[in-house]
Amino acid sequence: MDTVVILDHDSNGIESYKRMLASCQDEIDCKFFQYPEEALEYVKNYPVAVLISELNMPIMSGKEVFEMVEMLSPFTVRIAMTQIDDVADTLEIFNKARIFKMILKPFFIVEDILKPIQEALEYYRIQEKEEKQRKKMEQELEVMNRNIQKLSEQLEQKRQKHEGIYQVAVGVIRGNLNSEIKGLDPGESAYASAACEELLQEFMRYYMYEEHSYQYHMEHTHNLFHHPEENCVLQVQNKINGEIPSNVMSKIAYEMFLGGYLCQQLFRNYRTVMVIEKEGTVYVLRMFCQYSEKGALYKIESEKVRSLIRNVIEEIAKSLADRLVSGVKDQQFAVKAYIKEGGHHE
Repeated sequence: MDTVVILDHDSNGIESYKRMLASCQDEIDCKFFQYPEEALEYVKNYPVAVLISELNMPIMSGKEVFEMVEMLSPFTVRIAMTQIDDVADTLEIFNKARIFKMILKPFFIVEDILKPIQEALEYYRIQEKEEKQRKKMEQELEVMNRNIQKLSEQLEQKRQKHEGIYQVAVGVIRGNLNSEIKGLDPGESAYASAACEELLQEFMRYYMYEEHSYQYHMEHTHNLFHHPEENCVLQVQNKINGEIPSNVMSKIAYEMFLGGYLCQQLFRNYRTVMVIEKEGTVYVLRMFCQYSEKGALYKIESEKVRSLIRNVIEEIAKSLADRLVSGVKDQQFAVKAYIKEGGHHE
């Protein structure tokens, strides 16, 4: 039961309030005080929903009491009592002391004091409910922020780890390129280096950072390499019934990227078909690429750069597959990559 404190320096007034509210004692817990310091001490030590105080008291004014209560118990609803002939003098107090209601004495019927108390209690309960909701939201937000912080730290650790792997791998590639392409001019060397770094960046995204579904990888591959308006066609067929394990899917997806990237880098136009199959416990990616001899064939004019990129892509593809088979016939080439689930090529 919420507590209502009633303060009045007039002892007769206190007795009158007690009589008027006696019938409501089972519904409203009223505490009566004649001295402000006693009322404030009670507010300090116990939860109080409503405080009703006479404004004109000899030792401590009602305004001072309200100001003290606002500091001690901010959510306590404050009601001021005053004589009818003092209304003009108390309007300024009412506006400045953040008083919920002002009621005029004397009270002739119970409702004169009971109704303001009931309204104040209802307002207090609304405030209390809103405060509980606010605290609950703050707690939930705090938990969410902690989880976000924890996740951010984990992601940062993962990013730093993978960034370190990436930088080391870039260094290895650049070192090999520097030793292998001394015969290239600066422009050709820069092109080859940029292509190899792009292959590595995609490796990080496919194989280390993310796990995605078959549908995602197919859409991504199509966005990269399927451009019919430019006579660059890529088709994918999935002949596996059932879901492809994520660790296998990442390898297959990156192998598909390597094939598409090779066609995109080398040829001005192409038609590439990729088929995902399964032979026993082994997953197989078959890729067939056809290109035309009509007009300009290669996007990269330098044969040395073409050979270098082709060799790098082949070496990466071999490292991810348990077995790689390739062949060339006229204006086409074909590759089959065999990938075991849970293989040692991680």
